[in-house]
Amino acid sequence: MPNCRGETLKLVDLAQESIRLLEESGAQGIRSDVLAEKLQSPKRRVYDIVAILKALGFVSTKRRSDGTTLTWVDPRAGLVERAQYEDLKANLSEAVMTKNKLQDQVAELNERLRVARTKIRKETTTVETVRKAEFDTTQLRVRPVSSLGFKRVTDSGMEVVIETQDPGMTVDPSVMGVDEAEAVIRNLERV
Repeated sequence: MPNCRGETLKLVDLAQESIRLLEESGAQGIRSDVLAEKLQSPKRRVYDIVAILKALGFVSTKRRSDGTTLTWVDPRAGLVERAQYEDLKANLSEAVMTKNKLQDQVAELNERLRVARTKIRKETTTVETVRKAEFDTTQLRVRPVSSLGFKRVTDSGMEVVIETQDPGMTVDPSVMGVDEAEAVIRNLERV
């Protein structure tokens, strides 16, 4: 596009006109030689402008047999609107505050649980004796004091040996209703 005195466009004007034509070409793009023709400028000057725009990430090129196709890359395409950004930022800060509150509650509940376990251990009478204790029941419930559970349980039919990971067991001689079907199955398994 020569100006009224027949001179060629300045490089800045040539770049602005190139950008306008590239934006107008849309997604299908425009071949570089066609762009040079529309600008009425030597191909070398157009290639220099295209190289700069490509380096800035505003133009993508695709080589084909009939020439190189140039496509405008909108720099605003990946940007988020300010209002949407502020909403996301507010939601994130609210979620972080909620998470922190929940973490505080979990820590408080864990502390309560630790205190309750300590109270249970203190309230439970510890029996450290070698004597045998007899209970007038048909069932015994044994629970380890530690949360690590049992290490080993062996049953010889006449005696049950229970080992825990950490010292301390609670023996409860309470009786629960017996499931007769389960009792029959256990008796059959022994036979």
